[in-house]
Amino acid sequence: MATTKPRKTPPWVKTLRTGLHGQNGEGWTVREIRGHVQLSVRFDDGARSTVVTTLPWAGTSQAPLLTTAARIKELMAKGHGPREAYELLTAGEGVQEAGTISWPAVAERFEAKKLGSGEVKERTWRRMYAPVVAQVIAAMAAKPRPTTGKQLLQALVDAHGGDPGSRGRQTRIQYASQLLRFGVEDCAADGRWMPPANLTDLVGKKAGGKAPTVPIKDHQVARLLEAISNPQWRTAVGLVACFGLRGVELGYIQPKGPLLHCSYQKRTSRGSTKPRDIVGLDPVGLEGLGADLLALLAEQGAEALPAGCRGKEGAGDALHQYLERLPIWKKLVAETAELNDQALVPYSLRHGYALRAHEVYSHSPRVAAALMGHSLQTHSAVYGAWTDSEVIASALARTMAATAARKKQEVA
Repeated sequence: MATTKPRKTPPWVKTLRTGLHGQNGEGWTVREIRGHVQLSVRFDDGARSTVVTTLPWAGTSQAPLLTTAARIKELMAKGHGPREAYELLTAGEGVQEAGTISWPAVAERFEAKKLGSGEVKERTWRRMYAPVVAQVIAAMAAKPRPTTGKQLLQALVDAHGGDPGSRGRQTRIQYASQLLRFGVEDCAADGRWMPPANLTDLVGKKAGGKAPTVPIKDHQVARLLEAISNPQWRTAVGLVACFGLRGVELGYIQPKGPLLHCSYQKRTSRGSTKPRDIVGLDPVGLEGLGADLLALLAEQGAEALPAGCRGKEGAGDALHQYLERLPIWKKLVAETAELNDQALVPYSLRHGYALRAHEVYSHSPRVAAALMGHSLQTHSAVYGAWTDSEVIASALARTMAATAARKKQEVA
């Protein structure tokens, strides 16, 4: 009876297996399946995963297979499974062929993710993200073409300018960096497109800059509310001042017993804030304001607020526009600038809540940060820098009063 001799392993297969072992380590092997290269990965716990590639079982597939295996290993380190990684590298959306990224297709996936996850509203995408994405795509096709993420970002700065440190330049760099990072982490773009960890040099810093913003004082809040004749706007401004709201949060609030619940989640590249319950901090001289506002909301609901502040979009812009046109607000702005050379802005209502939390209610920075819906680091960096003349005078008066009280006790 004739016996079948085992097929001899071609030299190129031995070379490929040796190269794969040296490049990716133990547990990585290849074999033929239906005329194609099957890549197999064995994990430390003994589990195995296989991927049938489109590469033919031939010596010409050695170089592309090693390149593909290296990229799969990189993507696995970022949390992708072997099959998912291979799909990203081949015919998946956003990729033309292994290692060659199609940035317009990546941009489409980036938009779908931002909108689909709820991280960005469609209005925000059209107004803020879409122009920057278009600039990135144009820069990718320009000559000379950038070859790294840093070069791409620098090309945006060169082409579109923007004063160093300006908000426009900052958002352009941030949004472009998000797209590049998405391309690398979710679409298998080469790691060279990853944006720099520190974007400070690309954003730049303002020379001189505007006058620093200052918290609104409690007596200014009282004058402001007294001068507002429209009851709905008086309610909106009172809520922002008494509960330290961001303007946009007027569209996300409802009473919750003695607290105000805010469902808004501010999203940044570092993550998002959580919904929170807020304790009202009545300005000095306006005791009971918080409770009155909560009762009004409980009775009238969204009807207690101006129409522009009832929806999920535009409340912040509506508040800003209203205050900027209000005569009493203009007067307060001018008085503040003359007294301290500092700027009173709509956000000063929220700043005033932070200052009141410490100066009047003696809350710790950690408690105040939680009430305001941001990190302790942000709170300390932003709200720990106010030392205008009025705050210093107040601190001096309290110090002198405490010293006098101690001396009186010593004498007694």
